[in-house]
Amino acid sequence: MAHDEPHHRLRKAREMAGYASAAAAAEAMGIKASTYTHHENGTREFSRQDATLYARKFKVRPAWLMFDEPEATGDRAKKIREVDIRAGAGGPGVESVALLETTNGVTLAADAVAATWEMPDSFLRGQLRINPERAWVVEVVGDSGYDPANPNAPGSLFPGDRAIIDTGDVRPSPAGHFAVFDGMGLVIKMVEVIAGSDPLRLRLVSRNPLYNPYEVTLDEAK
Repeated sequence: MAHDEPHHRLRKAREMAGYASAAAAAEAMGIKASTYTHHENGTREFSRQDATLYARKFKVRPAWLMFDEPEATGDRAKKIREVDIRAGAGGPGVESVALLETTNGVTLAADAVAATWEMPDSFLRGQLRINPERAWVVEVVGDSGYDPANPNAPGSLFPGDRAIIDTGDVRPSPAGHFAVFDGMGLVIKMVEVIAGSDPLRLRLVSRNPLYNPYEVTLDEAK
């Protein structure tokens, strides 16, 4: 059987870990057998958070479950740091570590690294167009990243999701999703430049209509 899809690799990992059935693996992890079975059968996709749980139990890497092993053609896995910053959604986020400015851009204190992910270099550079040296992974908290009336819309972000951010992409034009320090915390919002504003201002918009857009100056945002 070809193991070219995440659910194929999940089954392979479970079998290699010595669990005879999906039900046995689910029981060992303390989750519903139906949930895990859907993930292993491919009838439902599993999230990055699920991948982290499964990888820990089956002693594999989350990036392998999600993205497959790097190819044997020299495509090396790159280590990406998951930064211990709460990416706020609804209201202001909570900045849990200090950000330090350097000549090469934004860096972080050593104790800010919550975890390390490994991802194929070709995936980061080719598909995401991110320099691995500038990539961070942050956890999304809060509920402003999705519209409750249309939660399956492309680009929706849910609590517990991980977002890969490019710390080198600091020009919010054209408009798009950015991780921005808005003066109170790190938030992931749709960011657009307000044309004609002086000083230049940015509008930060949530997907969830319960939260009103708000504005910050370019100097306030990082």
